Amino acid sequence: MVLRHPRPKIFLSLTPLIDVVFILLIFFMLVSQFSDWRKIELIPQAGLSAVLLAEEKSSSLRLRNDGLFVLNGETVGELRTAVAHLVSWGRDEVIVLSSEDLVEIQRVVDTIEALNTAGLTKVQLSEVQGGEMP
Repeated sequence: MVLRHPRPKIFLSLTPLIDVVFILLIFFMLVSQFSDWRKIELIPQAGLSAVLLAEEKSSSLRLRNDGLFVLNGETVGELRTAVAHLVSWGRDEVIVLSSEDLVEIQRVVDTIEALNTAGLTKVQLSEVQGGEMP
């Protein structure tokens, strides 16, 4: 008769597995992007006149370095005033937005958001060289 020793029971701890899953969860949360990125299209300076001619209803809005706005060649003090004028002219209008060289990009983005909030969604960005509008 052969005497068998009882096999020791294997005890598997789940704690390391839970730790690894938790670390992976934190990693994927940190590298994931939860914001909705929207595309902002730029039109080249040479194409600006073609866009303005192609669209019957278009306005130009330029951001100046001193904080003022120029709406169709006329200086406007605040963004609120410029948006009010644009809304009164109609929401089907294409707004060609340009800025001088030293204007912060956040100010341009805030202007686009204000226009979109007012229902003016046809906004095109145009580049202005040297701070002067052609």
